[in-house]
Amino acid sequence: MAQHILFKAGNQTFAIPIDQTDKIIALENITRIPDVSSYIVGVQDIEGEVVAIIDLADRFYSQPNQNQEETEIILVNWKETQVGLLVDEVTTVQAYDTSDLIDKETEKVDGLATSYITAFVQVKDEIVPVLDPHSLFTGDQAEEMRKLVAIHTIKV
Repeated sequence: MAQHILFKAGNQTFAIPIDQTDKIIALENITRIPDVSSYIVGVQDIEGEVVAIIDLADRFYSQPNQNQEETEIILVNWKETQVGLLVDEVTTVQAYDTSDLIDKETEKVDGLATSYITAFVQVKDEIVPVLDPHSLFTGDQAEEMRKLVAIHTIKV
C-alpha cells in the first residue's frame, strides 16, 4: 500500500505519491518572472529557498487558476530540486495498493505528452490519474525548468 495526496487542479482530481512530496503550503509573496511559460506562476521564498511555482491547471489544460487566494501549493521533488505545484485544493490522503503496477521506468515512452501519468485509480464515480512529478515536464518544458531552477540566489 502506498499513500497518495489527492488534490484538484482544473476541476480534475489527481493523486501524487506522498513520498514524492515535502509539504503543503500557502501561496504567499510570489515573484512573477517575465518571458516564461504561462504555467510558471513565478517563484516563492520557502524557508530560505527560492522555489518555482507551477500552476497545474494551466500546465495541463491551458486554463490558469483564477482564484489564487484559495489555492494551495504542494512541494514536490523534481529531478534534484523542489518545485511547488499550485492546485485548487488538497482533498485527502489515500492509500492504494500499487504492488501490481508495471514498472513505470521500463514502460514509459519519453516525450509522450502523458508520460507523467503512471497509473489510473478508479474510485467510486471517478478515475484519478496518478502523477510522477519527475516527468511533469518534457523536452523544451524541462529545459526551461532546469534553467529557471539553476538561477543563482543571492542572499543579503
